[in-house]
Amino acid sequence: MRFYRILTNKFRFRKLQTQLFVGYFSVASLVFVSFAVLVYLYVSKDILNSQLNAMVTLNNTFQTQVDHSLRDLDSVSTNINYSSLSKSILDENFELNISNDILEELSELFITISGSDLKADQIDLYDFSGNVLRTGVTTKVATVTWDNDELIAQAQALGGTKVISEPYVSEIFSAHADSDHWFISIYRAFINQHGKVVGTIETAKRCKSVFGSIISYEKANRKNAALVYIFNQDGNLIYPYDTEGMDLTYIDQYYSIAVNADSTVCFRDPSGNGNTYAAIESSAYSGYIYMTMQPEYVILEPVHKLIQIIILVAVIFLLLTLLISHHLSRSIVRPIDHLKHIIQRMELDTLGVERATSYPVSIDELEELYLAFQNMSDHLNHSMNQLIETQQQELKSRSLALQMQINPHFYYNSLSSIAVLAENDNKEEIYTMCRSLSNIMRYITDSSHTIVKLADEIDYVKKYLYCMKIRYQSSLNYTIDIPDSLLELQVPKLIVQPLVENAIKYGSDCEPPWYICVRGVVEDDYWKIEIIDSGNGFSDEALKKISENIQKASVNPSMPELQINGLGTLNVYLRWKLFCKDQIIFTCGNTEDGHGIVSIGSYTHQKKEERK
Repeated sequence: MRFYRILTNKFRFRKLQTQLFVGYFSVASLVFVSFAVLVYLYVSKDILNSQLNAMVTLNNTFQTQVDHSLRDLDSVSTNINYSSLSKSILDENFELNISNDILEELSELFITISGSDLKADQIDLYDFSGNVLRTGVTTKVATVTWDNDELIAQAQALGGTKVISEPYVSEIFSAHADSDHWFISIYRAFINQHGKVVGTIETAKRCKSVFGSIISYEKANRKNAALVYIFNQDGNLIYPYDTEGMDLTYIDQYYSIAVNADSTVCFRDPSGNGNTYAAIESSAYSGYIYMTMQPEYVILEPVHKLIQIIILVAVIFLLLTLLISHHLSRSIVRPIDHLKHIIQRMELDTLGVERATSYPVSIDELEELYLAFQNMSDHLNHSMNQLIETQQQELKSRSLALQMQINPHFYYNSLSSIAVLAENDNKEEIYTMCRSLSNIMRYITDSSHTIVKLADEIDYVKKYLYCMKIRYQSSLNYTIDIPDSLLELQVPKLIVQPLVENAIKYGSDCEPPWYICVRGVVEDDYWKIEIIDSGNGFSDEALKKISENIQKASVNPSMPELQINGLGTLNVYLRWKLFCKDQIIFTCGNTEDGHGIVSIGSYTHQKKEERK
């Protein structure tokens, strides 16, 4: 667990899917690495012990076979030395310059002693006169000079004890003069019937026969064969006997290890092969020291192959683990991503519309999360609808209150205007004025409709401006230009007239005549109605205050207290915002000539989609 935390902190794995993926994969990797290490440690130890035991057995086999071959040679020389027949054939002076008949008789005797299995490939009998009787591969009597032959002299000096030679190459014992073979010989003094040393017996055998078991083992195992070294008591290398082309740099060190070691030893190979295991065996008969050794990396090659197989299986399994962990992590994260996208797309008008529960989830905990979110969305939608309904009811109530409490000064001024018209006997204008006032009262006191056509609102504005024109006469002029395509639009009642009222109120802060323009603008992606006055326009302070109030109202869209003197710019904005939502157009500013202008309108659905 701590390893997982360190790993995620080090590489900053913040995504849930990445953490799950890394977690699954790390666990699988840790299991396989642990398994491979345990297998390597257990199997390698077992194989090392088994191989070491095998080398001990092998080394003992080599020693037994070589000693057996040497004993065969030794038995031939012993039998010849103790054969009364051989001594009777030869005279007392032991002169080997003999006739062919005697040579043939001795040859047959020696071959009989050697046996049918030819324990010795060559038997030579030397006298003190420089003559040698050869029997075996070569059969003849020859003259030799052997005064300088240390082995022959040593055998004669020992008076019957064997002397074993080192391997040597000889063409004398070869059937063909151009064919050389490696031989090993045993020398023993020849004693006549009077107990006197009169010559020397040499029995020789080919090295490939003496060391046949080792040679057969090396051929059978080739590259994986253990290295076999045989040393004599003087530390000279007996096997391999043919060292041509061999690197003998470390032979002395191997001999030192073999002399000072027990039956088995592990040492650091001076040749650079790492740890090497060796089995050591000494022969009491020949005095040879047998050393069979194998580098550790060769012994553990089966383990390495096993580890390679395990790694291959592990790689395949880890690839499957990658796929499975990716699938598992994705199956957990995908519903969360889906829920995130639902939340990102959620708006006031989509609350409760998109059903999170319609998405299939295979995990109980995530399904519970989906249900909890869906319940929250439904409750929030219900609460929002109640809030909107409450605001609309509040707006309707306050609008009705304003309609019932319309500015009395308007009526006072209108009645005063009617009185003036009566004094001047303007019956037609009095009639028109009274009808306009009647329609105005009927329009603002009708509580059955809070949403009307723009045509009805503009008609109300026209009657209002007509009454204001009667009041101000030539001091006030106005124009109304609304495209026919806008007249059927639905708008809240009393949404334009308060802006016209403000335009007259604040646009008359200059010398008359005053001018009011109400015009409609239609574009591809929006429409708006502009109310323009001829006054001195909005001051910077007024624009700043209006902007701050609109921003506050956007954050907290509750209805402020409405004024009896008029709805006011902020109240119109709030009612229009509630009606248009995010499609609203509402701006206050000044024209290029410095006159006040207020725009109210709406974006089309196409523009709304583009802004998303």
